Amino acid sequence: MWTCALCKAQHSSLPLCFGAEAPWRALAPEAEFDDRVELTADQCVVDEQHFFVRGHVELPIIDSTDTFAWSVWCSLSEKSFRHMTERWEDPERDGDGYFGWLSSPIPVYPSTIHLKTNVRVRPIGLVPLIEIQDCEHPLFIDQRDGVTLARVYEFVHALTHEV
Repeated sequence: MWTCALCKAQHSSLPLCFGAEAPWRALAPEAEFDDRVELTADQCVVDEQHFFVRGHVELPIIDSTDTFAWSVWCSLSEKSFRHMTERWEDPERDGDGYFGWLSSPIPVYPSTIHLKTNVRVRPIGLVPLIEIQDCEHPLFIDQRDGVTLARVYEFVHALTHEV
């Protein structure tokens, strides 16, 4: 049980992962979803020409063993996407890396759409790690340096309460 420092409401647990359900919103209106989008929990293809993978931007929590994660989508080239897909169940895939563009807004940061990323594949069962490449962006700084638990509470409050 924790109490939100901002609104004083009590909550049963502190969520440590938030994310976008899919990247298609900007590419395909909801009414066209079934005709234009192939979506799984981890991959998305729109119009057979836009390729996305879901991964986590992980932020270490300072003075904690926990990590806060943004579950985001990154666009990949068709070649990278196909290579990743071919190796999806390969035990040797750990460490594969692909250039991508962040395709998910993260509302507590300045625009995150089209930030350069490295999509680093991890062992089977783990989503890829998304490493932000824009060293001036606050999300890069938080990923590199970590965030305080107080900052995590601010994220949770901003994303779970009407502001």
